Amino acid sequence: MRYRAAHDRVVRLVAELPDDMAVPSTPDWNLLQLLAHLAGAGVDLATDNCLGWSWPDWTAGHVSRRSGCSRAEVLAEWAGAVEAAALRVDRPEAYGLDEAFTRMPVIDAVGHEHDIAEAAGVPACIEADDWAVVGMHRHAKLDENLTVFGVPALRVRTPEGDDWTVGGDHPQCEVVLPRHELWRSLTGRRTRRAVSGYDWSCDPAPYVAVWVGGTFSWPAGDT
Repeated sequence: MRYRAAHDRVVRLVAELPDDMAVPSTPDWNLLQLLAHLAGAGVDLATDNCLGWSWPDWTAGHVSRRSGCSRAEVLAEWAGAVEAAALRVDRPEAYGLDEAFTRMPVIDAVGHEHDIAEAAGVPACIEADDWAVVGMHRHAKLDENLTVFGVPALRVRTPEGDDWTVGGDHPQCEVVLPRHELWRSLTGRRTRRAVSGYDWSCDPAPYVAVWVGGTFSWPAGDT
């Protein structure tokens, strides 16, 4: 259900946007290339081609194999894979997939939905059903990052009601920020300067250093 809903929202969102629109959060891809990745991921999931999920070569292949395809062709391919992909998200074990596939395709699709919305200047907030998945994942990654790097425990609060304690049981610092900013910054869609500007009760530097997991490259010219 979540994966299918994300697909439908993306299709509506891009309807009036140009293929060559820049998407700053995916600087190597324009809008059409990002859609090619989304379609490729959906097709791979639907056909059980999930080895190397999210690795650079895997995602790059989605784009290269659809080079020269029109938007209509790319979206038609994705639409044709949605139902089978959604079944695998709902019950990955029935298809020999790890339990993580209840989350990963949704995290990818919803994250790129918001990449597009931000690039287009369209106001957006994450759906509560999606946040139940995405938020749990980001909470776990932030807790892991603080623990691995020995950063003192942190309390994270949002006006929407999130209240996390990560990196231990006794927080020595607190940060308050909107849920959307919490999510987008934890996926690398905000610069270190922006993260430092949130409402911290302490020097944010140790936390900012480990705030983002993964391999996202910070935007050029702004650290």
